[in-house]
Amino acid sequence: MENEIFENGQVKISDDVVMIIAGIATSGIKGVSTARTGVAEGISNLFSKNNYSKGIKVEINENTVVLDIFVNVEYGYKINEVAREVQAAVKKEIETMTDLTVASVNVHVLNIVTEKEKQVEKTIDTEIE
Repeated sequence: MENEIFENGQVKISDDVVMIIAGIATSGIKGVSTARTGVAEGISNLFSKNNYSKGIKVEINENTVVLDIFVNVEYGYKINEVAREVQAAVKKEIETMTDLTVASVNVHVLNIVTEKEKQVEKTIDTEIE
């Protein structure tokens, strides 16, 4: 947890907050699919409070952040371009919202998701709602 001392007290930013910021930034990138690995896990994640923090590991040392982000990339997108966009978006959002310095954003591509797999996931999500 990061602490910053102000005139009237201190502000603590938890690792979870940084993970959620990174998750929201990542979800906005074209070509990034959800980081679900299975149907049962996908169903349980629908009811998770911090769905955005899934697949993100954060390490904060003093005012420096190192992130490991695990994503699935949609078929047809250039993996390197998607990864670079994730890195840029996450770095920008975290540094803007927290005043922490992002030392690195390591993107790990776990899987390629086809349109057919996305349709199956949408069907499962709709049935649960």
